[in-house]
Amino acid sequence: MSTTTKTAPAAITSPPSATAPPSRRDADFELSLPPLSLDIPTVSIAQPSIASFTLNLPPQTCTPGFSAYANPGVDGHVPADACNALWLYFPNFAAAVAFSILFGILTIAHLGQAVMCRNGFCWVIIMAALWETGAYVFRTLGSKNQQSSGIAIVAQILVLVAPIWVNAFAYMVFARIVHFYSPTRKVWLFSPSILALIFVSLDILAFVIQLVGGGMAGPGASADSQKKGLNIYMGGIGMQEAFIILFLGLVVKFHRDQLQAERLGRLAVDKIAGWKWLIWALYGCLLAITIRIVYRLVEFSAGLGASNPLPSNEPLLYVLESTPMWLAIFVWNIAHPGRFIHGEDAKMPPSWLSRHLCCCFRKRRCDECNGRLGHAGAHHHRVADGSELEDSQEMLPVSSNHRGRLAAAPVNPFLDALSRDSSPNSNVGKQQPYKFSS
Repeated sequence: MSTTTKTAPAAITSPPSATAPPSRRDADFELSLPPLSLDIPTVSIAQPSIASFTLNLPPQTCTPGFSAYANPGVDGHVPADACNALWLYFPNFAAAVAFSILFGILTIAHLGQAVMCRNGFCWVIIMAALWETGAYVFRTLGSKNQQSSGIAIVAQILVLVAPIWVNAFAYMVFARIVHFYSPTRKVWLFSPSILALIFVSLDILAFVIQLVGGGMAGPGASADSQKKGLNIYMGGIGMQEAFIILFLGLVVKFHRDQLQAERLGRLAVDKIAGWKWLIWALYGCLLAITIRIVYRLVEFSAGLGASNPLPSNEPLLYVLESTPMWLAIFVWNIAHPGRFIHGEDAKMPPSWLSRHLCCCFRKRRCDECNGRLGHAGAHHHRVADGSELEDSQEMLPVSSNHRGRLAAAPVNPFLDALSRDSSPNSNVGKQQPYKFSS
């Protein structure tokens, strides 16, 4: 018997079909769209670059609260290393007053002597004493007001450049000594007028240089400005000493010549002793100025820093600056030029420059110029001495015109010898008749 095996019916699978969209939109439905991409080239926009902004502000000034600022104490004094310090020490009030009085006395004395002796050139030494007096007067004021830059600058400039006047006066006195006492009225190759012109001009040059340097190195100036100013000032003061050394050589030459002339009896009796007083006064004046110059060169050679103790030593200033300059002026009170140089020979002759510029600056009328200015007239010509007039009297008889000047009249060869007046004072205005020999 056969058995029939029943097999299970095969599962019928249907192909997948798309799911129908829902008839309504609910929260579970999400719309799916294919991504849309656009190939657009990217444009890179540069970001604006802004430069860093900085303020170039000046460094912090010397004001209260600044680290280097010091609060002023008595009379405005602050330590020398403070940024608001104008003085390197506490100025001594009593010493400043004392030298103000001492220099003031010299000023009054020189003014009186110049008036009594009628020496116009003595205004130079009066100016020297006046500037020195002003320097210590301002120093006195500065000792009570040490924060005033104006007072400190004026006091320093005056004390630095006032000795130039003393130096110029020494040059002028020596020129007058040579003119008055020398038998030749010359020292070496130089006449007195040229001597004074050269050395006074060099002294003015040194004065200008020192004035510029002293102004740049004034209190309150920056460190660089003070360094440059000190270098300029030392250059000017070095030039001043070099001129003094050259000048001293001429003084020694004159001294030796005068001693030789005195031994040979070439000096006038009334001019034997006076020149020695003036020469020794000149030596003393130049020595005092040299001491002061050496002190200033040593003082400023190492700068104004804390490593240099000289600028901050005020007693040394009164010993090597104030005292020598007081003596340099006082020596001319003792040996005043007006006491020894007086009379007709005392007046200095005009220099070469003044002779050529006299018509430009003086309103002189010249006979030969027909009253016009600025033309060489009779006052420019050399006047012949008596021997020259006697030698030339045969050829050119001398007569006097209505102004008293000497005039030479040419000799008429046709005049008879007897008709000529042999007197030099004859009137040449009268015309003599011609005489012909038969």
